[in-house]
Amino acid sequence: MMTTSKPYPVTSAVTNSALTLRPTTRLAKPYHYRRNGIYYLRLRETGSTTQATSVSLKTTDRKAAMDASRRLAETIKSFHLDHPEATWSELREHLLWVAEGLLSCSHDVHSLRDWGDLYEDVRTNLTEIAATMPLNVDQHEHVSKAKDVMAAAQVRLQGDSVPLVKIIRDLEGGSQDALKHANDVPLSLSVLAPPLTFEVLSGLYMADRAGEQKASTLSSTKFTHGVLCAELGALDLRRHTRADLVALRDRLATTRKPSTVNQMLMKLSAVLNWSVENGHLEKSFDKKLKFTKGTESTRKAFSQDQIGSLMAYANNLPEASWKRWLLSLGIITGGRLNEISQLSVSDIQTLRSGIVVIHINEVGEGKSIKNKRSERLVPLTDGAYGFDLQAFLRYVEICKQSGNDSLAQIGYRPAGEWVNQQAIPQALGESYVRGLVFHSLRHSLASLMQAKGVPTTHAQAVMGHASGTVTFDIYGSGVPVEVVAEMLNRLLCEHLESR
Repeated sequence: MMTTSKPYPVTSAVTNSALTLRPTTRLAKPYHYRRNGIYYLRLRETGSTTQATSVSLKTTDRKAAMDASRRLAETIKSFHLDHPEATWSELREHLLWVAEGLLSCSHDVHSLRDWGDLYEDVRTNLTEIAATMPLNVDQHEHVSKAKDVMAAAQVRLQGDSVPLVKIIRDLEGGSQDALKHANDVPLSLSVLAPPLTFEVLSGLYMADRAGEQKASTLSSTKFTHGVLCAELGALDLRRHTRADLVALRDRLATTRKPSTVNQMLMKLSAVLNWSVENGHLEKSFDKKLKFTKGTESTRKAFSQDQIGSLMAYANNLPEASWKRWLLSLGIITGGRLNEISQLSVSDIQTLRSGIVVIHINEVGEGKSIKNKRSERLVPLTDGAYGFDLQAFLRYVEICKQSGNDSLAQIGYRPAGEWVNQQAIPQALGESYVRGLVFHSLRHSLASLMQAKGVPTTHAQAVMGHASGTVTFDIYGSGVPVEVVAEMLNRLLCEHLESR
């Protein structure tokens, strides 16, 4: 490809004549994005919305992409530092040239104040080196030597091209003892970097990933991040330890159930792992942090007799009433309340095999499912606990003729209040206990499948826990709908006959 008219080498020595120059172009920190699964790096001039360019990192693997990105960033840093007069056009040409195949690295360090945020990590490295030096000198000597060494370091940062490794070796030489207590000296150094708190990482993570989360999930994530920010406070996560995270877990558990704490720790891990993959942290100590005891679900399940009572209650409601089908579909499919409440007439499908299914999806305005794994086809089992499939199809046809695409006659929240506070208590009478709600129908079906030895993949296909998508009438892990329908018919109808 064509390169700039000035054929700069990848690296070069900075001459003294360039020391007083300010850079022609300031660079902002690069950021990353994905298009069709491929990762890209975008570099831009500070303060500009037009002077920007993107290069493909030619991989769908995040870790490989971040590694390639770091190599590119180090190369453009070296070129820019050695050639402060380079224009944006020349920097762009150099980046594209290097991206073609060089991807070499250089770690030269020069004056950093005027170059932009791209070089913050170099200052951070020097600060971390200074903070870990041992001390074996007199108190008066270390104060003086600390000032001398840090002043020398600043001169190096403002002077000739000096590799960072050489600065490290110099600092580890005769003056290394002076830096142990450098923090005791009220020095104002430009090389000091602010702590990398969870609040900072949360902001970076949300800027990158918030668009991938549903509104309900995003709200939960923001709330949890707020709690974690308060608990972790000013802790610099670049230096966090396993003990810091264990202490966090224990603090969270003082007022929360283990299962709730585990959910919060999952969101913590998501941020920390993202930070490691993107080069903000070197390591995270969150592995095997979650509780393993006390996390069992406390949700109640209906007995089979209670399920029969609920279906009888539903069948006594008018055929044209959505409430009847809301309760009936929950019983025979184990669907979540929001999944059933948002069903449209187009979601009721008759397959070529003659099996009638509901398609749980989020196609359509306002529809939402828990996650991608929740999309599925669930067969409707005629006669299960007394379910009348033909009556339900007549209801669907009435909705079609009325021009109403939605099957629901009442909203999600009113539906939940009716079924939980009125229908279930009335249907069960004296056998009703607090804690039995619409979601208990889901637990009841799952428990029945487990008790009857239903294969896990078949149960996942019904409940929406398997990975995959609906393709050619096959859900998730590759279980044909016909197989699922046969399993449910045997489970729900033959089971009743044997009672």
